[in-house]
Amino acid sequence: MGSSAFTRTSKDQPIVILSTCEGEYIAVMFCVCQAIWLPNLLRNLNLQQEKSMEIYIDNKYALALAKNSVFHDRSKHIDMRYHFIRESIAKKEVVLIFVRTQDQIADIFTKPFKVELFCKLRSSLGVTSLRGGVEKSTCPII
Repeated sequence: MGSSAFTRTSKDQPIVILSTCEGEYIAVMFCVCQAIWLPNLLRNLNLQQEKSMEIYIDNKYALALAKNSVFHDRSKHIDMRYHFIRESIAKKEVVLIFVRTQDQIADIFTKPFKVELFCKLRSSLGVTSLRGGVEKSTCPII
């Protein structure tokens, strides 16, 4: 809550994808489902969400596909049920924001990185390495 990640999930996608763009687009769809569910949960707890849920995406093509309602040859095979992302954007329930891959914090769980980038992403998560109660200024992998 606040500036922290509240929910995270990992599961196999129930379909066969034909491109990275399509995979990212469908992953965003699952994220949008969570982003719509969460404000409903907050309302049940008498908490109000003040602005649209921000979803960070690192694939420019998937972002363009989500924001553009024109169907292209590359997207005509994607099942219509996945396109409700566009409706959620139009209703201002979610906002999709492009983020460079090297700044996508969630990638630390799924991709290998050089030590420097790994340390940067790990510190962005708030994870630190403590040895003898003193925080080290360099980033050991352990």
